Amino acid sequence: MSYRRMCIGVFLLVFILMLAGCGPQRSVDRVESAGQSGTDEDMKPKPAELTIWADDNAEKLAALKGITAKYTEQTGIPVNITPIAMNDQPQALSLDGPAGKGPDLFYQPGIGSLSVQGLVQPLKVSEEDTAKFTKETLEALSYDGKLYGLPFVVETYALLYNKELVPDAPKTIAELEQLAGKMTNAGSDEYGFLYDATNFYYSWAFTGGSGGYIFKETDTGFDINDIGLNQAGSVKGLSLIQSWFEKGYLPKGVNGDIVGGLFNEGKVGAVINGPWAITDHKAQLGDKLAVAALPVMEDGTHPQSFIGVKGWMLSAYSKNPEWATDLAVFLTNAESSMAWFKATGEMPAHLDALNDPVLVNDPLVAGFSEQIQYGKPFPNVAELTHVWDPMANALKFASEGEDVQTVLDEAVVQIQDKIKMAGAQ
Repeated sequence: MSYRRMCIGVFLLVFILMLAGCGPQRSVDRVESAGQSGTDEDMKPKPAELTIWADDNAEKLAALKGITAKYTEQTGIPVNITPIAMNDQPQALSLDGPAGKGPDLFYQPGIGSLSVQGLVQPLKVSEEDTAKFTKETLEALSYDGKLYGLPFVVETYALLYNKELVPDAPKTIAELEQLAGKMTNAGSDEYGFLYDATNFYYSWAFTGGSGGYIFKETDTGFDINDIGLNQAGSVKGLSLIQSWFEKGYLPKGVNGDIVGGLFNEGKVGAVINGPWAITDHKAQLGDKLAVAALPVMEDGTHPQSFIGVKGWMLSAYSKNPEWATDLAVFLTNAESSMAWFKATGEMPAHLDALNDPVLVNDPLVAGFSEQIQYGKPFPNVAELTHVWDPMANALKFASEGEDVQTVLDEAVVQIQDKIKMAGAQ
């Protein structure tokens, strides 16, 4: 058995059993149609149209239009797609929703503070529908035991590399640093590896992999009063990242656009990114593009990348919750999920799609599949929203040479203050 097939086989087993605890999967030998969220007797009269808010990416919007067109063919209900940046949707909904201008569904990476803000309402879906997803992906879109959305994409990030420059992916941090030392020539914008290092989403992998934590996990959830971002593991991880800036492996001020652009130009051996970047890089690099799990840490532990779940959330302001739920079921079914994967490269959350040979046999999926085994879901608490900005500042200050312990202490104080101001107990 090849290493790639072994990785994928292990991923499917671990991802379904370890993360989900689900029962045996059921094969689907027909196209899942609209109308599965309830019987005909349950459904209210059809609305004139349904509105969804989608992330404002041209290629993804085109794919989504193709999927919703099939829903319209089956139901006769037009679907109006409004492009709004995912990060801007919650605030926009808080303003537009009460005015009657909001969507029926909107697209978000987890429940976060959406429920606390009153922006979502629970979905009423059948056990047949929820059985198509892992327990964990459903929990990512749930709050206090209530499901507010259906999973569409499950993702993490991994090491993307150019096989022409890097024939074999580095398997350890030491090998990654050797690559950087050999290839980096900042004057020519050439680097062994790059990533958006002041973005906590990506750098968490090295702090978490060093033993750091955000909020302490308990048997009942997370203790928001126990923040581990300035404790030993986090300090060790950020110190490693800081050393890459000090050695010149990472340039100050690097961001995602710079990373992607230089990688496409063939000036970077390896980058850290997610499946959402595959389509663009594949178009530029062709068969030179490859994906591997992140290199292991000095002590043999794996970097602990975030596992994210993006899904279609039911707006609290939808006047057609039954039909909006029906559309959510359709958008996330196996056929729609595979259409999305083929257009975007993003991994589906639907179990039958995960087992589709097209996905299982794709060599670019193997690295993400392996890395997901070592990842960790976002803490499913509203207080996570208060972490991002202080940690972005801490990473920026550390990249400029400030003391790691000091900047992390300051970040934790800011997080605690934000939580208190938000009224948490």
